Amino acid sequence: MAAAVQQQIAAGQFASAWSSWNDLLQFIDTKSASVDVYNFLLDSGMDPVTTTTATASNTHVDKYSRYLRSQAQEAAADANTIGGIMNGVVKEKLKIIPSNLTWQELSNPVYSALVNDFMKPRIDEIDELLSYGVNVTVYNGQLDVICSTSGAEAWVQKLKWDGLKNFTNLPRQPLRCGSAKLTQAFVRSYENLHFYWILGAGHFVSFSTRIHP
Repeated sequence: MAAAVQQQIAAGQFASAWSSWNDLLQFIDTKSASVDVYNFLLDSGMDPVTTTTATASNTHVDKYSRYLRSQAQEAAADANTIGGIMNGVVKEKLKIIPSNLTWQELSNPVYSALVNDFMKPRIDEIDELLSYGVNVTVYNGQLDVICSTSGAEAWVQKLKWDGLKNFTNLPRQPLRCGSAKLTQAFVRSYENLHFYWILGAGHFVSFSTRIHP
């Protein structure tokens, strides 16, 4: 199934590749007794971000979007959150957003409209950003299956950026956090490319880990 995804990407069949990838996620779910692909140390339903169980007709995004939608609705009541700001002062300032619409971080219709874009390789664009001197930061939760660290490392090695060899030859540096100064991540940086390996975190790194270099 993974080979089929690769072949479809190579042929430019990006919507088909996205569909095959979702089939692969469903296959992993059924063959792993529902181990959470967002965090492989958890069973499905243990992660507060993905507490809604998906049915066979739902993709992984359904669980995440429902979670974000509930978070946005809760946040809308607090003016000091991103949800409160977007649904409060920003909506009032723009004066064009219907009162029955609530800002949220992810929309299924928008997600579906980008179906031809998700599986497109963007290595050339990253190379271009690096060549312009733009800071590029790559980070991965070590327990993520959907966007695995090994996959991120693999595409980084395909960069044509002049600094790649020097970047690769540098050792990773530990990031120690908290009063106990425990290692919670590693980082490798060279010029404007930075790669973080974040321990104890899965797909939803920002929900589960706070890094203070």
